[in-house]
Amino acid sequence: MLGPERKSHLLSQKEKRVTAYHEMGHALVGSVLPHADPVHKVSIISRGRAAGYTLKLPFDDKKMQSKKHFLDDIAGTLGGYVAEEMVFDDITTGPHNDLSVASALARDMVSRYGMSDKLGPVAFGETTATGEIRYSQDVAAKIDEEVARIIDEAKKRAKEVLTKHRAALDAMSEKLIEVETLEREEFEKLLVANGITPKTPEEGQEGAIV
Repeated sequence: MLGPERKSHLLSQKEKRVTAYHEMGHALVGSVLPHADPVHKVSIISRGRAAGYTLKLPFDDKKMQSKKHFLDDIAGTLGGYVAEEMVFDDITTGPHNDLSVASALARDMVSRYGMSDKLGPVAFGETTATGEIRYSQDVAAKIDEEVARIIDEAKKRAKEVLTKHRAALDAMSEKLIEVETLEREEFEKLLVANGITPKTPEEGQEGAIV
């Protein structure tokens, strides 16, 4: 899905460690938040442009997604950024795509799906024949404010999860550095060993890659 393994691109030990914590940040936040998708695979083997990846997939194919799902998904998407910030007191360029994905989803929530309490059930995405967006600068500013608020709250939720489960973050990241790839079964065994209950099909989560 992400392209062939990049055998010519070997991570340095520092990059490998940062990538492991980054991906485990995604995986742990997604595993703890109730409406996020279950993790099926975590890897720090480079594929395509990605230094590593966390694969989350649905138990069932669903046609609709909820506001709660979107909010948990955004928090999970920011889990890598938060993990880097917490552990290394620094940020790399690694999360740049995560930030784009999270921001785009938050903007869709506000401007397309009517999921903003402040702006209400209004779709603001209509454009004229010339491509001009049909809303005022004041509305545009309010949309930007709502997007920023959603991102800020998602980041806080991700930080709460990783702070509470910091021991699991450390232990599971070290294991990922050692083995480089964790399939779902092994990943869930590590969750249980660290006091986190894996998701079950009855919860009916939907899927994404972050």
